[in-house]
Amino acid sequence: MHGRRRQALREPSVDEKEQNRQRVEKYCTLNTSVMNLRAQSVFTAPALDLTKRLLELNTELHTVWNYRRTILTHLDTWQDPTERQRVLESELDFLFDIIKKNIKSYWMWNHRVWTLNSMPQADWQRELALVARLLELDARNFHGWDYRRFVVSHMDDMDVAEFAFTTEQINRDCANHSAWHNRSKLLPGVLAKSGNMAEMLVTEQSLVLNAIYTDPDDQNAWLYHEWLVSIQTSDEDRLRMLRGKVAAIRELLELEDGDDTSSKRPLIELVDALAAIDKLEAVAEEERRECLDTLHRLKSIDGGHAGRYTDMIQMLGKRWELVK
Repeated sequence: MHGRRRQALREPSVDEKEQNRQRVEKYCTLNTSVMNLRAQSVFTAPALDLTKRLLELNTELHTVWNYRRTILTHLDTWQDPTERQRVLESELDFLFDIIKKNIKSYWMWNHRVWTLNSMPQADWQRELALVARLLELDARNFHGWDYRRFVVSHMDDMDVAEFAFTTEQINRDCANHSAWHNRSKLLPGVLAKSGNMAEMLVTEQSLVLNAIYTDPDDQNAWLYHEWLVSIQTSDEDRLRMLRGKVAAIRELLELEDGDDTSSKRPLIELVDALAAIDKLEAVAEEERRECLDTLHRLKSIDGGHAGRYTDMIQMLGKRWELVK
């Protein structure tokens, strides 16, 4: 999970090596049995139990997940809605145990989606509560966020509540890329329902700028602001947002005056914003020189990208007739 340190490996003892050997032997035997049953098209309850035992050992066997789904649909209980509900509820309990072992298994999440879509009566509120608990443990886990979007898509009128949830998550951790991404998916719908789009965009810009002040080097808020600018429908709105970004960066740089090591990303964003403004309206000569001076400053503190900054100085300088 995010935020956990990797533990240093150590040489296993003789007893541990023997235990590992026995586990591998057990796993290989079980895997062979399941694959043989699949090859023979055996779709019985005992075969289903063997797939469960195997998947508890290895959640990444997509072929076994597929086989398990085939078995479930061939059981007699599948034809009776009440029995199918009972079986699939048990399947969800099994999957919850798998989640606790490996929250990042693509195949497990895929199987859970299939299970819910196959249930006569899925409990979406229960699923929403489950994924909320998972995100408490690992707030940046994109599997959890993707699954949350799936769950919410089966619930009525959740856009506003989900939008508030992303605000809460971003305020807890402004580096939560998944929360920003989910917010971008929700914002168009929330804007459509809002009676005051201009006010909402001001609020969005304020959220972004607060995140930038909190962690200037994190890319998520910068990327979200760039996306906000891109969805504006008029040059006037784009200019207003870009001007707000430039003003915020200048204020931030004043607060960090003399600390070059923490100012790299804001400097890059300042150059990008001024160049973007110049495409919409001609910037004043003072701002053009500010842009070129900023690029020279970046060359001095970010030597690894000096060539790029030199190219930008030449390109913008020629456009503005400030360099030959």
